[in-house]
Amino acid sequence: MRYRALTSRGAVRVSALLAGIIATLSLGTVGSARATTIDLDLGTPPHVTSKVTNSFAALNGTALHGQTLSLDFTFSHGEFIRLFTVTSNPFVALLKLQTNSSGMVDFLSGTGFLVDQHGNPLGQPQLLGSASGDNGSLAAGLFPLLPGDVQRPLDFFGVHFDLTLPASLSTSITGEKFMFKSQGNGPFGVGPGIPSDIVPDHGSTLVLLSLALLGPILTRVRLSPAD
Repeated sequence: MRYRALTSRGAVRVSALLAGIIATLSLGTVGSARATTIDLDLGTPPHVTSKVTNSFAALNGTALHGQTLSLDFTFSHGEFIRLFTVTSNPFVALLKLQTNSSGMVDFLSGTGFLVDQHGNPLGQPQLLGSASGDNGSLAAGLFPLLPGDVQRPLDFFGVHFDLTLPASLSTSITGEKFMFKSQGNGPFGVGPGIPSDIVPDHGSTLVLLSLALLGPILTRVRLSPAD
């Protein structure tokens, strides 16, 4: 198993000038930049949880040619995720891909960000953490709380990934899973109808402080069947 850890320094800072240049260049390639929309079901709201998982097949058959995929993950029925004050800093939005390879494939790479109810970014794009398994599995994860600049509670209504696939001859995607997971005792909520926030007591504050200090270690995502 190989891992790439992500720290708060992985946040991408794009200047206004650079953003303008990118926007101008993208006008001529709008067709290739069009995102694939994938709908995720978070379960019947309201509920508070530490893990939500969806499986889908929208990318099945996609060959790994080193291309970049623009992916919009939206939530069914107007649902949203609320990151509470107590939600753990290693909260992750994790995309897992299974390929037809019988061995290890090179890493995924790219950037991602959370989006609001209008589809607008909730902050600058961040570099994705990534992992590769010896069974042909791949993962890329967004850790939106690690940079430390997110004001909570925070509601988000989807996730956007610009994902670059590795180049691997005769390898294609055979299965996909998306997971939201909060480590330890720091849950998140699925709304509407959830509490506006969950305020930690003294004991929970100590737990959260420990998690924050261990953040760079906990961001190493394990590609195991239990995830």
